[in-house]
Amino acid sequence: MSVLKSKDHEDPLKNNKPAATIKKTNALKISNTRRTALIATLAALCIGTNYAMLPLPNVNLMDAIVFTTSLFFGVIPGAAVATISWLVYGTLNPFGLSLPVLITVIISESIYVVAGYLVRKTSSRSPKSKFKGLERNIIYGTAGLFATLAYDLITNAIVGLVVYKSVWIGLLTMNVPIPLGIIHEASNFFFFATVVPILVRVLEKTQSTQDGIWR
Repeated sequence: MSVLKSKDHEDPLKNNKPAATIKKTNALKISNTRRTALIATLAALCIGTNYAMLPLPNVNLMDAIVFTTSLFFGVIPGAAVATISWLVYGTLNPFGLSLPVLITVIISESIYVVAGYLVRKTSSRSPKSKFKGLERNIIYGTAGLFATLAYDLITNAIVGLVVYKSVWIGLLTMNVPIPLGIIHEASNFFFFATVVPILVRVLEKTQSTQDGIWR
């Protein structure tokens, strides 16, 4: 006579996941939670500093924060911080909302994402493994300067086309009558050279997930 095994008599080891698998799953859940929390925190920092620095024309910390996010975590978190920040700040600001301009600045902000990623690749696996001290500051500052120049040229050209129906007028207003472009580029060179290294050190102390897991 055959005996049928009931579920109650099944070998419990067959239904239990290996401890290593459970540990890996839990670690992945924790890393996803930390990723979401850090992206939200960095985006909030971008938005908050943008509002706080409104009285200063074309001066912000957002670009440096986006660059740092991409430098430290990779392209996807950097793009997420840039997009979330502009969607909030670009919609709710004293200058009003222009959908073509908002789309332009969101796309153009990716220049800082790419710049951060390229510096990350150049400096090997860790953002501070190769470049240190003054050399690192100069490299970060120079990357910020050229990224900002590209950003200003693109955004001013598009805004000129939308508002004045002329790309050339848009480029002209970049520094005339007020040198807003120069202010943006100079301030970003300073912030990238000084603030980015500080942010990297802070993230290194708070970030314990394996490098590269968030790309």
